[in-house]
Amino acid sequence: MKLTREDLAVGSSILAFFLLSLVSLIACGYVFPAMHVWRSDGITAQAVLGTAVMVAFVPAFVAGRFSFGYLVAFALLSAVFGFVWLSFFSGFDYPHGFARWAMIAALAAAMIPLLFRHFRIWRPELSEAALNRIVFALLAASFAVLIADVSYGTSLGDPYGPARNAVTRPLLLNYLTSIIIGAPLPYLFAHFATRRRWGAAACVLFLALCFYPVVNNKTILLLPIWLPFLFWLFGRVNPRLATVLALLIPMTIGLVAFVVLAADKDYVLFSAINLRFIAIPSLALDHYADFFARRELTHFCQVSILRHLNGCSYGELGPEFAAVYRDGNFNASFLATEGIASVGLVFAPVSAFLCGVILSAGSMASRHLSPRFVAVSSGIAVQAIMNVPLTTALLSNGIGLLFLLWWLTPEWRAECSPSPALTAQPVKRLGLAAS
Repeated sequence: MKLTREDLAVGSSILAFFLLSLVSLIACGYVFPAMHVWRSDGITAQAVLGTAVMVAFVPAFVAGRFSFGYLVAFALLSAVFGFVWLSFFSGFDYPHGFARWAMIAALAAAMIPLLFRHFRIWRPELSEAALNRIVFALLAASFAVLIADVSYGTSLGDPYGPARNAVTRPLLLNYLTSIIIGAPLPYLFAHFATRRRWGAAACVLFLALCFYPVVNNKTILLLPIWLPFLFWLFGRVNPRLATVLALLIPMTIGLVAFVVLAADKDYVLFSAINLRFIAIPSLALDHYADFFARRELTHFCQVSILRHLNGCSYGELGPEFAAVYRDGNFNASFLATEGIASVGLVFAPVSAFLCGVILSAGSMASRHLSPRFVAVSSGIAVQAIMNVPLTTALLSNGIGLLFLLWWLTPEWRAECSPSPALTAQPVKRLGLAAS
């Protein structure tokens, strides 16, 4: 199979992402040592060569086609790449070499179903009128949940401070709020934006922003910027390249702000993008590997049903980590929670494969939808997958509902196809064959 210009662009952009990720992590080590971002002093050939092993994953992304699984797989690649680098400098006491290879194996295991499981499934043939009724129901539910939240009070403040817990609400309402933010609001924005109903799309973003006084969550501040950015990006370039650029562009902006201190003298952008958006999933793997190197595993007791049936040695893992490491709640992806915490490093690849199989259902449910629609409507879902346990993401963050909405949504043929800047024509004269 000949490589196309698009393939070369995807591969080159991933290599550029790796390089800038190293620069970003080194800078984070100097700026945020309290977060246990280890300073990469005395860079060794072992660290460089050991991290270069991650280049072996590039051909899979060059060969794979775009899907929801592709989005998740690249986010996981970013997290594991950062962890592999940091593990060479980690001050935590756990078997670093074994942990590196365990996470590399877990990434490979998760990528198999995420990138290459695209079976066609039966879908109901809903009319546009039926879809409009679903959209109206989602809007009504979003308004109802917002009004119910506001009735218990609001609190404006720092999303990293105590304002987040200033108002107490019923547990069910908290769940509903997380679900609305994670699935219906991004879905509604994607629905209206792909139909070029700009006024309605803008109203959805405003509605999302209205949830900030309720939850004081940084995700709400991200949503009105992140979703339009994804909509613009996936309408300009090929979706596989856009997947890489969706992380590469923000990371570059953060690094530029870091260098130009006049633009970011308090590291606001650099902290929000390069630390919390990109580095935290890698740091979580480092923390979890250390925490569970000497403690009892959870055996999936973070799942509420199992917790009630079998009990659990831990409360919520986030506060447990905050008490030990003093650098915030480290909720993490399924590589850490369903993997390291639940079954340990040895069996983490098995757990990762099963999680990949579960998430590949999203790829099958959205197979008929445009890449732009999938990328935008899952803009918050992918972030949830990288920062909370999979069981939490599927239920409490609405990803299971999003899969259902994708499955019900009829194909929108009137959407203008993105006009990629790079075509998928074979590279002339190069005659490169994919190995």
